[in-house]
Amino acid sequence: MQRTVSAALTNGFGNNIFQYVASRLLAEHHDTYHFVTPPWPDYYAIADLKQLNINFDPRPMNSALSITDKSYKAAFDTLLSNQDLSLSGYFEDYTYYFPHRDRIKTWFPKVDSRKDNALVLHLRTGDRLVMKNEFYSKPTVENYLRAMEKFDFDELHIVTDMPVWEKITPDSFSEMKFHLNTPAHERVPVEETVKYFNAFVEGFAQFNPIVEKRSIVEDFNFIRKFKNILFEHGTLSWWAAFLSDADKVGVYGPWRPWKNKKKNLSQIPLDGWFKWE
Repeated sequence: MQRTVSAALTNGFGNNIFQYVASRLLAEHHDTYHFVTPPWPDYYAIADLKQLNINFDPRPMNSALSITDKSYKAAFDTLLSNQDLSLSGYFEDYTYYFPHRDRIKTWFPKVDSRKDNALVLHLRTGDRLVMKNEFYSKPTVENYLRAMEKFDFDELHIVTDMPVWEKITPDSFSEMKFHLNTPAHERVPVEETVKYFNAFVEGFAQFNPIVEKRSIVEDFNFIRKFKNILFEHGTLSWWAAFLSDADKVGVYGPWRPWKNKKKNLSQIPLDGWFKWE
């Protein structure tokens, strides 16, 4: 009977790429069948992930050996080649993927790199603009503008989950819906959220940014096309940059500092990558 390696996906498209790639690397090492399972049956990202050739399978894995972040490296032991393995975790460690970058790139649909010198900036906002645990450690528009000075670009594209790119009011923001519902006691005052976002609209206006709405997978593939990529600490944009042929990539240095867990994703030693704060 053929053994399997699967990954239990969590909420979040970028998280899912980590889970998919980590589990597929393990499956190829053990020469076994590989698939992923969604966090719930009607998970919003299934259709987008399938467009990246990610294989879903509903089979139960009750007898599989559970592989977590802590046990991932040990799971490559050949003694486990005859065991069903099921990954459950986030696997956010660049050392797992850096040596296999060229091979991992072949797993994803090819995109044509842009020939121009444009810069794409991924600005994850939405629910993250209201979470107390994250809001007060977020970089300001001034931080972004200093980072942008390191790029030689003549056109700015912004990829964002905000429904609009214009100045907002407390009332208009309160009517917006995002994929996470933050409880009232965990939210920052809406006036602070509005002030923060409006500062970006004003600060980037000098570049006449191009902002278009796309699906999640379209955003992911769009970012992959650019020679210049700038982002904070999003897993979607990290993978888009990692899979790209970009000449310069700016990634925010303190990777999610509010979690008090040291992540090394901003430290990956790829040519052209730099940390900004």
